This record gives sequence, structure tokens and C-alpha cells, in this order.
Amino acid sequence: MILVVAAMEEEAKLFLEQDFPQVKILLTGVGKVNAAMSLAEFIVQNPVNAIYNLGFAGATRPFEVSDLVLISDAAYHDFDLSLFGYHKGQVPGYPIKFLSDISLMNKVKSVIPNIKSGHLYTGDYFMTHEREDACVIDMEGAALYQVAYKNHIPIVSVKVISDVMGMDNHYDSYKKFESSHGAHMLYELFIKLFKEVSS
Repeated sequence: MILVVAAMEEEAKLFLEQDFPQVKILLTGVGKVNAAMSLAEFIVQNPVNAIYNLGFAGATRPFEVSDLVLISDAAYHDFDLSLFGYHKGQVPGYPIKFLSDISLMNKVKSVIPNIKSGHLYTGDYFMTHEREDACVIDMEGAALYQVAYKNHIPIVSVKVISDVMGMDNHYDSYKKFESSHGAHMLYELFIKLFKEVSS
């Protein structure tokens, strides 16, 4: 089974009703705990061969609103045990960063050859201030990667950039994106990725 994971109905609303027998869709709710709890419960009850996390995310420049970004790796931006010798964002007992599965990344690249790539940082607040490093920001991704890592399930994430750190009218711009074309972009991506397994 292929599992497609999204946080919010606003992200998945256009592909929730797609009847692809080998593809299941999981809505986790917003935030790290919701994401980890929902995914862990699902994979205990169902055999999952691959996880695709599709959703909206913020980003720093030079990313732009409506960019599709293939995530190469994920870590936390609000977890810090560096005082004890760990890298910032690293959870004890886990790698510094969680890596996307290479074969799943290649699958994404095969249907969107010119897709951008980026690092994902996850935390439990909606970030609006600028960062020096180019990255993508969400509230669930690294938690999904951590659960997948623990259970030895390959995972990849593709994000549609909904807002850029430091942009004018940040909240209004995000809400406009969320209510307009963001879901359409994720729907088109979903169809491109999984139309083969539906036949």
C-alpha cells in the first residue's frame, strides 16, 4: 500500500475522493504530535510500503509562492539539545537529519523533471521571520519522517510553497493561497504520481 499523508483537508480536498485501490490517504491534523500519532496508529493497523507527504509549506527566499519543492531531508527547528552535544534539531537516538528515500525521490523527478529541491525544517509554530539558510518550513514533516524511520518505511515529501518568510501581508497572502490554487497544484501532483498504480 502507498500512503499519502497530509495535515489538513484544505490540502487534500481535491484528491480525497480519488478511488485508487493501492493508494490510501491519511489526514493527520496540524502539528508534530498529531502527525506522529496519526501515522503511527495507521501503520500499526495497515501494511504500508511507501509514504508520500504532500502539503503546503512556508519557505525562505529564493523559493517563491507556488513553487513545488521535493524535500531531500527533514529536521526540527524547535528541538535543541545542543548543550548536550547533539546537533540542533537532532533527537537522541536518531540521525541528525531524516533523509528522503532515493527511489521515491526519483519517482517524483520522473513525473516533474524540473522540480526544485530543498531542506525541510519542522516546528510547532507558524514561522514568519526570515532565516539565513534557504529552506522549507512546515509543522508536521519531520515528525512523519521520524515515525517512518523508526518503522523502516521509505518516505518522501513534496511541498507547495504557500508563503515566503518576510513577505508583505504574510497572513493575508497565505489565506489567499490556501483558498485558491494550492489544492489544485497538489491534486495535479497526486494524479501524476499515482495514475499508473490506479490502472
